Amino acid sequence: MKFFPFDESPNFWIYRIHIQGVNLFRKTLQAAGYDLTPEQCGVLVRLRECQGINQSQLGKKLFKDRHGITRILNLLEKHNYIERRPDEADKRIYRIFLTENGAAIRDRLIPLISRHFDHMLEGLTEEDILLMRRTLKHIIKNIERNA
Repeated sequence: MKFFPFDESPNFWIYRIHIQGVNLFRKTLQAAGYDLTPEQCGVLVRLRECQGINQSQLGKKLFKDRHGITRILNLLEKHNYIERRPDEADKRIYRIFLTENGAAIRDRLIPLISRHFDHMLEGLTEEDILLMRRTLKHIIKNIERNA
């Protein structure tokens, strides 16, 4: 196996892309007048796909620990973007739903998110993007297999 200098390691590149991408998106949100973090946007978009998911499952899907997802949900609930409803079978579990306000703001965020990713992937061909996805998925499988 080849040794990579720290600044040339895949971990460093992926981390740098993540941090710089999040910072850029945070600036984009602020410039557009949104008082939301990229993490809160991630929750709103994820709820588009899985309304009624419980808090624990949502945290797992977003790779957030229990405290992190609770903090994000508390802020979204405070702004009336989500609501928590007790699970009918287990009252200790809360299911998460978008409110009308949450769905409306999510729908306004989608074009911003799309432009953000278009900017990040500018200059890459479809083939480049498919290769990148395939490579990153392979790395993820290797990590999960060895975890």
